[in-house]
Formats: sequence, structure tokens, C-alpha cells
Amino acid sequence: MEMPPQALLLDIDGTLVDNTAQHLAAWRDALAALGCRADDETLRAQIGKGGDLFVKAVAGEDWDREHGDACRRLHSENYRRRMPEVGPIPEVERFLREARRRRLVLGLASSSNPDEVDANLAVIGEKVENFPVVVDRDDIRTSKPAPDAFAVALKRTGLQAASAVAIGDTRWDGEAAARLGTAFWAVLTGAGREVELSAAGASRVGATLAAFIPLLDD
Repeated sequence: MEMPPQALLLDIDGTLVDNTAQHLAAWRDALAALGCRADDETLRAQIGKGGDLFVKAVAGEDWDREHGDACRRLHSENYRRRMPEVGPIPEVERFLREARRRRLVLGLASSSNPDEVDANLAVIGEKVENFPVVVDRDDIRTSKPAPDAFAVALKRTGLQAASAVAIGDTRWDGEAAARLGTAFWAVLTGAGREVELSAAGASRVGATLAAFIPLLDD
């Protein structure tokens, strides 16, 4: 039986912010502009990886070497244009409020650039200063499923892996958490499907973050 966590290591995209469709469209358009056509299911399966791994997984290493940097720039530009379409995940405000009331350490663990982190947090009425731990692309070497983002966030909490839970919406979050040794709770609000999330090691799968509030208590 899992003990209530002392820290929560939170993915942002698809977990706190409802932006999976916008990222998918931004990647699809960026790839197409450079001559690479990919169907939505292929793209969805890789959502949750950072741009350093996403392009290679979809288009291959050779294409990534030639076009990867341009594709990542186009994706960022496309996503910024779609920001007005992005909204909060249902009940995210309640979940964060309840976690703070219990004095849990909240760590953001993202591979997005700092500007995107700021913009996404603004969507849910938050800012980086509200979180004691914030990890973005500048803090890590490799994006998920490498454990870097969760690992740096955990280190900054000052706690051990057994005292933290990683929360995310994709199997890549689950693989990263498993490599770090933290429990993984998965939400069905992003790109991941329940069977994928369970296979990736999720000990809990919730329709929204609010499903996890009872698990925060002793």
C-alpha cells in the first residue's frame, strides 16, 4: 500500500493544462512544412516526449539531423499561435489547493522552455513563483522518458524517491518515474490511454487530478 506522498512531481502539458490537441496540431504542421507527413495517431503516440526526442521518433534520425532544429522552432511558433485555444484541465485549481492545504511540496517537471512554462501556468491562473520547485528545458539534458526532469525536481525537494509521486498523462511520464523509482499516478486528460498508462507502471489512473485528492491524506 502506498503511503501518502510528501511531494508531488507534476508534468504540465496534458496534466495541468489541456493542450494536447494544440501540441499535436503544432507538430503536424511543423513537420508538414518541412516535407514530412505523419498521421495523428503516430504523433499522439509520441506526445509527452520533448522536442529533442519527438522529431527523431516520428521522422527518423537522418531527417532529424537535417531538419530537426527547424522543425522544433516551427513547433514552438505554431504552439504560441494556438495558445488562445488552451484551457485548464478540469479541477486542477481544486487539486492544487488541496495539495497546498496539506503542505505537500509541489514540483513542476517539464521539458518545455521557460516561456512556454510561464504561458501554460498563466492559463490555470498560476505562476512559477507559486511552486517551490520548477524544472524546465534549461535544467535537463534529455526529456522524458529519460528521468531527468523528475530527477532534478526530486533532488530540489530534498526528499527521497519513496516520499514522492510523479503525476503525468503519458506513458513517457510513467517510464521516467519508473527509472527514478517514484510511484506514478496517471491522468486521462492528455495523450495517454488507460491501457498504455497502466502498462507504463501507473499505480493509480484517474479521470482528472481530483481523483487523487483522497490519496493525499494519511
